[in-house]
Formats: sequence, structure tokens, C-alpha cells
Amino acid sequence: RENIEYFADNQRQPYGEKSQSELIKFTLQIISFFLKKKIKICVIACNTATAASLKKAREYFFSIPIIGVIQPAVQDAIKKTSNKRVGVIATEFTTKNGAYPKEIKSVAPKIKVFSNFCPEFVSIVEAGKFTAPKTCEVAREYLKPLKDAQIDTLILGCTHYSFLKKIISDIMGPGVILIDPSVSTSLTLKEV
Repeated sequence: RENIEYFADNQRQPYGEKSQSELIKFTLQIISFFLKKKIKICVIACNTATAASLKKAREYFFSIPIIGVIQPAVQDAIKKTSNKRVGVIATEFTTKNGAYPKEIKSVAPKIKVFSNFCPEFVSIVEAGKFTAPKTCEVAREYLKPLKDAQIDTLILGCTHYSFLKKIISDIMGPGVILIDPSVSTSLTLKEV
């Protein structure tokens, strides 16, 4: 049995609109805080922070294992896709950074990746408007290109998006498997 320490950076969110240098700075500050608490392992449980700073965090803090959420989600998506067409919805930073397509292509180059950033999803979740009519409208707009691409697997590339699983699943339909990086990462963490 282990204790879990958690840090929610509510003052500086949303991370998806920050620069890479800001994200690296925030991540290193948070990990430094945790090291004082004698942690054994660190999970960067934010897709945007993982995309921006995982490599740098591992260089700075090599004394403990540091896990991001992108690689476990990618491994899960690669195992579950049947038609080799994977979608990713994420923040603007994570999408423009290309972290998910790069990771997928490095492991499974034949898989086609379709990405879209969803700028309003974080504020919708923060406001608790999970099933509001406006949420459905916005979700349909963001998901349409991915539906049109005939993906069979969709990575929810922001931890906020887990709160919108039902609406996303309803729009995408039963033929699309949703990959929640928090679930994929927790299963990976059990193995470490």
C-alpha cells in the first residue's frame, strides 16, 4: 500500500494555452515540491505538461522514475485499433506539439493519426456543463473531422476530457473505442 500525493495547479491552468518554457518551469517546480516529500515515483498526470516537459523533467530529476500519460495511452490505442485509424483530441499545445502522432508513429508507423484540439472543452468541464446543449453542439463540431476520418479509436488527450466521455461516446458511436490516458497510465503505474 502506498500513499498518493496529488497537486492540482488550479492557479495557472489552463495549461493548453501556455508556452513550452512556462510549462517546463511549472512542471519542474511541482516535481521539486514533491521530491521534498520523498516520493518514490512521479506521474505527470497532464497531457499538456507531459508533451511539453517529460523529457526535461527526466533529465533534471533522474533519481526517480517519471511517467507521463502519453506513452501509456498510445500503447493502449495501438493495441485496440482494428482499422489503424486513431484520433486524438487534446489542448492546443498538445495538438500543435504533435506529441501523440510522434509517439504513435515511433511505435506503429502504419497507423494513421487524426488530431483536433478542443479549445472550449476545458472551460466547459471547469464550469460543470457536461451535458448542456451548448456542450453537445461544441463536441459535435470538434469530433466531426474525426468521425469523417472513420477512426475506430479516440484518445482523450486532456485529463479534463474524461468528464465528457459520455457525450463523446454518444457522438462517436459504439464503433469507436475511447482511450482515457489516466486509466492507461494507472495500469502502467501498477507494473512499475
